[in-house]
Amino acid sequence: MRYSRLAVLCAGLALLLSGCIFSPKKGAGGGGIEPPKYEVPAYPHIVLENLRKAYTAKDSVAYKACFDDRPGAYVGTTQDVVHQTPVDTLYFTDEAEHIAALARSITAIADLQLVPFPVRRADSEDPSWALIQNPVSSLRIDDGQTSYVVTPSNETIEFHFIPKTPDSSSPTDTTWKIIRWTEVLFATNQ
Repeated sequence: MRYSRLAVLCAGLALLLSGCIFSPKKGAGGGGIEPPKYEVPAYPHIVLENLRKAYTAKDSVAYKACFDDRPGAYVGTTQDVVHQTPVDTLYFTDEAEHIAALARSITAIADLQLVPFPVRRADSEDPSWALIQNPVSSLRIDDGQTSYVVTPSNETIEFHFIPKTPDSSSPTDTTWKIIRWTEVLFATNQ
C-alpha cells in the first residue's frame, strides 16, 4: 500500500499536536490536594481568612505572609491568669518554626475556624492599626499522640493589624499584616 505524503504529514501533525501517550498532561489536577486560593489582604478580616486557610493547609509561605516580618516588629503573647503563669512571648521566627513543624508532619491535623463576622475596631496602641477581638471560634491541633484545643469561651484573643500603604496590589491601596497577637486564658473547663 502506498500512502500519500499529505496523509502521512497530517497523521504526523495530529500526533504531535495531541501529545504523546508517554507524556501525560502537565498542570492542574492529578497531583494531590490543590493549595487554597488566597485573597489580597485588603482588609484585616481577609488577613484572618488567609491565615485560616494557610494554617489548615499547613502552607508555611502563605501563613508567614500574614505576619509583619520586619525584624522585631511582630510580637505574640500568651498568658494564663488562672494559674498565674508568666507571659510566653513569640516572635515572627517562632511563628515560622511552628508552621514549618506542622508542614513537616504527615500526621498533624490543624483546624482553625473563625467567627462568621469578625468586628474591626480602632487599636489603642496606634491609631493607624486595626484590632479584631475574639475572631477564633475553634482551634485544634492533633498529631495523633497529642491534641491541643483552644476553647474561645475561656480565653480572650486579639489580633492587631498594621497597614501598608500605598500598595498597588490592593483594590483599596492598602494591605494589612498581623503585628501583634495576644491570648489570655481567664477560666478553665473544670
